[in-house]
Amino acid sequence: MFKRIQSLMRPIQKHFSGKTLVGTDKYGNRYVIFEPTKDSPPRRMVDFKGGVYEPDQIHKLWSMWLSHTRDDPPTQEEMEVYDREMDDLAERVKEVEAEDAKKRMQEQLERHISEDTKTNNADINIAGMFEAINKEGEKSSQGGGGGGGGKFQPKGWTPK
Repeated sequence: MFKRIQSLMRPIQKHFSGKTLVGTDKYGNRYVIFEPTKDSPPRRMVDFKGGVYEPDQIHKLWSMWLSHTRDDPPTQEEMEVYDREMDDLAERVKEVEAEDAKKRMQEQLERHISEDTKTNNADINIAGMFEAINKEGEKSSQGGGGGGGGKFQPKGWTPK
Protein backbone atom coordinates (compact mmCIF):
# COMPACT_ATOMS: atom_id res chain seq x y z
CA MET A 1 0.00 0.00 0.00
CA PHE A 2 2.81 2.39 0.95
CA LYS A 3 4.66 1.77 -2.34
CA ARG A 4 1.46 2.50 -4.25
CA ILE A 5 1.04 5.82 -2.47
CA GLN A 6 4.70 6.58 -3.06
CA SER A 7 4.37 5.88 -6.79
CA LEU A 8 1.33 8.16 -7.00
CA MET A 9 3.16 10.92 -5.12
CA ARG A 10 6.25 10.84 -7.32
CA PRO A 11 4.77 12.87 -10.23
CA ILE A 12 3.37 15.39 -7.76
CA GLN A 13 6.76 15.76 -6.04
CA LYS A 14 8.42 16.14 -9.43
CA HIS A 15 5.96 18.84 -10.41
CA PHE A 16 6.56 20.91 -7.28
CA SER A 17 10.24 20.27 -6.79
CA GLY A 18 11.28 20.20 -10.43
CA LYS A 19 13.63 17.36 -9.53
CA THR A 20 13.79 14.28 -11.76
CA LEU A 21 15.63 11.11 -10.82
CA VAL A 22 18.09 10.26 -13.59
CA GLY A 23 19.82 7.24 -12.09
CA THR A 24 21.53 5.57 -9.16
CA ASP A 25 24.92 3.99 -8.67
CA LYS A 26 26.31 0.97 -6.86
CA TYR A 27 26.87 3.06 -3.71
CA GLY A 28 23.18 3.98 -3.46
CA ASN A 29 23.66 7.61 -4.51
CA ARG A 30 20.80 9.14 -6.50
CA TYR A 31 21.54 11.45 -9.42
CA VAL A 32 18.91 14.06 -10.19
CA ILE A 33 18.34 16.92 -12.54
CA PHE A 34 16.38 20.07 -11.73
CA GLU A 35 14.31 21.23 -14.65
CA PRO A 36 15.28 24.60 -16.09
CA THR A 37 13.26 27.65 -15.26
CA LYS A 38 13.17 30.97 -17.00
CA ASP A 39 15.87 32.17 -14.58
CA SER A 40 18.19 29.14 -14.48
CA PRO A 41 19.50 26.35 -16.71
CA PRO A 42 19.03 22.69 -15.72
CA ARG A 43 21.11 21.70 -12.69
CA ARG A 44 22.56 18.27 -12.08
CA MET A 45 23.05 17.08 -8.53
CA VAL A 46 23.70 13.99 -6.47
CA ASP A 47 21.79 12.99 -3.35
CA PHE A 48 24.33 11.00 -1.36
CA LYS A 49 23.18 7.90 0.44
CA GLY A 50 22.95 8.83 4.09
CA GLY A 51 23.39 12.51 3.20
CA VAL A 52 27.16 12.33 3.71
CA TYR A 53 29.46 13.62 0.97
CA GLU A 54 31.96 10.92 0.01
CA PRO A 55 33.90 12.00 -3.11
CA ASP A 56 35.46 8.57 -3.57
CA GLN A 57 31.96 7.11 -3.89
CA ILE A 58 31.10 8.90 -7.13
CA HIS A 59 31.80 6.89 -10.26
CA LYS A 60 33.98 8.74 -12.76
CA LEU A 61 31.28 8.63 -15.46
CA TRP A 62 28.70 10.10 -13.08
CA SER A 63 31.21 12.78 -12.14
CA MET A 64 31.59 13.62 -15.82
CA TRP A 65 27.81 13.89 -16.16
CA LEU A 66 27.55 16.14 -13.09
CA SER A 67 30.19 18.50 -14.47
CA HIS A 68 28.49 18.61 -17.91
CA THR A 69 31.46 16.89 -19.56
CA ARG A 70 29.02 14.37 -20.99
CA ASP A 71 25.45 15.06 -22.05
CA ASP A 72 23.74 11.78 -21.22
CA PRO A 73 23.85 9.99 -17.88
CA PRO A 74 25.95 6.81 -17.94
CA THR A 75 24.32 3.44 -18.33
CA GLN A 76 25.14 0.44 -16.17
CA GLU A 77 26.85 -1.22 -19.17
CA GLU A 78 29.05 1.83 -19.77
CA MET A 79 30.13 1.85 -16.14
CA GLU A 80 30.95 -1.87 -16.23
CA VAL A 81 33.02 -1.45 -19.42
CA TYR A 82 34.80 1.57 -17.91
CA ASP A 83 35.57 -0.34 -14.69
CA ARG A 84 36.98 -3.30 -16.66
CA GLU A 85 39.16 -0.97 -18.74
CA MET A 86 40.48 0.70 -15.58
CA ASP A 87 41.24 -2.71 -14.01
CA ASP A 88 43.07 -3.78 -17.19
CA LEU A 89 45.03 -0.53 -17.19
CA ALA A 90 46.03 -0.98 -13.54
CA GLU A 91 47.24 -4.50 -14.33
CA ARG A 92 49.31 -3.28 -17.29
CA VAL A 93 50.82 -0.53 -15.14
CA LYS A 94 51.94 -3.14 -12.57
CA GLU A 95 53.54 -5.24 -15.34
CA VAL A 96 55.36 -2.24 -16.83
CA GLU A 97 56.59 -1.14 -13.40
CA ALA A 98 57.93 -4.64 -12.68
CA GLU A 99 59.72 -4.76 -16.05
CA ASP A 100 61.12 -1.28 -15.44
CA ALA A 101 62.44 -2.23 -12.00
CA LYS A 102 64.11 -5.33 -13.46
CA LYS A 103 65.66 -3.28 -16.26
CA ARG A 104 66.96 -0.64 -13.82
CA MET A 105 68.53 -3.37 -11.66
CA GLN A 106 70.26 -4.85 -14.72
CA GLU A 107 71.53 -1.42 -15.76
CA GLN A 108 72.90 -0.79 -12.27
CA LEU A 109 74.76 -4.10 -12.29
CA GLU A 110 76.15 -3.43 -15.76
CA ARG A 111 77.21 0.08 -14.75
CA HIS A 112 78.86 -1.27 -11.60
CA ILE A 113 80.70 -3.95 -13.56
CA SER A 114 81.88 -1.45 -16.17
CA GLU A 115 83.09 0.95 -13.44
CA ASP A 116 85.00 -1.88 -11.76
CA THR A 117 86.54 -2.84 -15.09
CA LYS A 118 87.65 0.76 -15.71
CA THR A 119 89.35 0.97 -12.32
CA ASN A 120 91.09 -2.40 -12.78
CA ASN A 121 89.01 -4.00 -10.08
CA ALA A 122 87.56 -6.56 -12.46
CA ASP A 123 88.30 -9.38 -10.03
CA ILE A 124 85.20 -8.53 -7.98
CA ASN A 125 82.80 -11.38 -8.20
CA ILE A 126 79.17 -10.32 -8.62
CA ALA A 127 77.98 -13.44 -6.83
CA GLY A 128 80.31 -12.54 -3.98
CA MET A 129 78.80 -9.06 -3.87
CA PHE A 130 75.31 -10.50 -3.51
CA GLU A 131 76.58 -12.87 -0.85
CA ALA A 132 78.08 -9.99 1.09
CA ILE A 133 74.89 -7.97 0.76
CA ASN A 134 72.82 -10.90 2.01
CA LYS A 135 75.16 -11.47 4.97
CA GLU A 136 75.01 -7.80 5.87
CA GLY A 137 71.21 -7.94 5.69
CA GLU A 138 71.18 -10.98 7.96
CA LYS A 139 73.38 -9.19 10.50
CA SER A 140 71.15 -6.11 10.57
CA SER A 141 68.00 -8.24 10.81
CA GLN A 142 69.51 -10.02 13.84
CA GLY A 143 69.69 -6.76 15.69
CA GLY A 144 73.14 -5.64 14.65
CA GLY A 145 71.77 -2.16 13.94
CA GLY A 146 74.33 -1.43 11.26
CA GLY A 147 76.45 -4.54 11.40
CA GLY A 148 78.90 -3.31 14.03
CA GLY A 149 77.37 -5.16 16.96
CA GLY A 150 77.62 -2.10 19.19
CA LYS A 151 81.34 -1.55 18.45
CA PHE A 152 80.81 1.54 16.30
CA GLN A 153 82.69 4.56 17.58
CA PRO A 154 81.93 7.80 15.75
CA LYS A 155 84.83 10.05 14.88
CA GLY A 156 84.73 13.78 15.03
CA TRP A 157 83.87 15.62 11.85
CA THR A 158 84.58 19.18 10.93
CA PRO A 159 83.38 20.81 7.74
CA LYS A 160 86.03 22.05 5.35
